[in-house]
Amino acid sequence: MNPRGYPSCEDASCPFSGMVTLRSQTEICLELFGISQNSLPGRVAFTNRYYGGDEPHTQRVLYVNDMLSRNVGNRTDGGEEAESVFIRDSAHCADMSRGRVTDRRSLKNARQEIEKHVESWLTTAQQEKKRTEWRYLITNR
Repeated sequence: MNPRGYPSCEDASCPFSGMVTLRSQTEICLELFGISQNSLPGRVAFTNRYYGGDEPHTQRVLYVNDMLSRNVGNRTDGGEEAESVFIRDSAHCADMSRGRVTDRRSLKNARQEIEKHVESWLTTAQQEKKRTEWRYLITNR
């Protein structure tokens, strides 16, 4: 159980702890894609280099974190437009549901913050598009 009382399989008392192992999760790579266990470390290293690993260099990405599911590991040092929203007492997926009167204040605040970020990004993208179009018109007279 995590600190909020929700199930978590991080200890030996969890009935699923022995079933979900790194090996069981990576055997599917061979079954579905023909990727052997021995080649996985190199492929993982490539993927981490390509996407930035724990420090992705991103633009307009919003990491939604929460305490309930222990989803607090998302990093936000990937650039000035990589932001994080923290939902104190609601699950991180709850922000994707339609708002309800019974939603907790932290969830309502998170939705407002998410909306603020997306609105800002859309405004910025629209301005960038106009600047690009203007530059094109000027250079192609």
